[in-house]
Amino acid sequence: MLFQPNRTLIICEMSQTYEGSYEVARRLVQAAIAANADAIKFQVFAADELSTTDYKHYDLFKRLEFTGEQWGNLIKQAHDGHILAFADVFGLASAQILLEQGIDGFKIHSTDIKNTPLLEYLAKTNKPLFLSTGGSYEEEIKKALSVLQSNNAAEVILMHGFQSYPTLVEHTNLYKIKALATTFNLPVGFADHIDGDHDLRYDLCTMAMGMGVRVLEKHITLERLLKMEDYESALNPTDFKKFVERVRQLDQAFGLETTTVSESETAYRQVTKKHLVAGRDLAEGTVITETVIVMKRTAETYEFLDRDAILGKTLTQALKPDQVIRLEFLK
Repeated sequence: MLFQPNRTLIICEMSQTYEGSYEVARRLVQAAIAANADAIKFQVFAADELSTTDYKHYDLFKRLEFTGEQWGNLIKQAHDGHILAFADVFGLASAQILLEQGIDGFKIHSTDIKNTPLLEYLAKTNKPLFLSTGGSYEEEIKKALSVLQSNNAAEVILMHGFQSYPTLVEHTNLYKIKALATTFNLPVGFADHIDGDHDLRYDLCTMAMGMGVRVLEKHITLERLLKMEDYESALNPTDFKKFVERVRQLDQAFGLETTTVSESETAYRQVTKKHLVAGRDLAEGTVITETVIVMKRTAETYEFLDRDAILGKTLTQALKPDQVIRLEFLK
């Protein structure tokens, strides 16, 4: 299982920022490890699986290609650093190569939400699957999930978010997280693509956590000033580390999904709740009415009583003003 109680899964998205350089890719994996992310995510390109030769980014996709051995080395590097390795794949050949190299899970880019053969193949891998929903109609998501689930997909997480280089705050639409969770009854993650220099570069993820996301995906780049591919929504390594530290602090705030009073609340309760006490000197035989009692905080640890538990009952001993009324004093 991917998820642990009170721990948001943090995916460090390498995307295209390595620009086809194996050395840069290695440095990015190391940065994800140093930042204590839970996983690094690659976009594994085989240009001819992704686009036709006349597509405007075809040449870029060709430059981004690595051999299976190179991807395998990067996956091993991640595992040696005790983090997971996930990948976007855009075709069956790439998916098969990554399986052979020990990939831990796949992200299905929204570009492939109608790619039934790829969906069927990935569902049968028994690996966790992240289904990107950006720019997809509800009916398209339903059909994709039907394909995945009918082919016994082990674990499916919906991912909200899309890349607009960068995505504007007003286009983020965080309420869609709740809609996805309610509509499909599946875990939801948030792929954040806000400007990496924006004042809110950490805060949208914070808000998404409050809406119940289980996964956060954030881009990384070696240096924003270099303006390498996909830098627009990426954080520098030092900022990514701060981002992880921030999420881990916030994880501690969630606690348990229960109305049970916690240990710390019990201590708070003892200090702050008011006891029912005698409002004046009360003689033995006094009948307890609203006119002879008040509520005050006290130093006592006696159980807090409800008014109904004492009203109409008779004192079996005299009480002084401010003395806590106990059940054993009544008949």
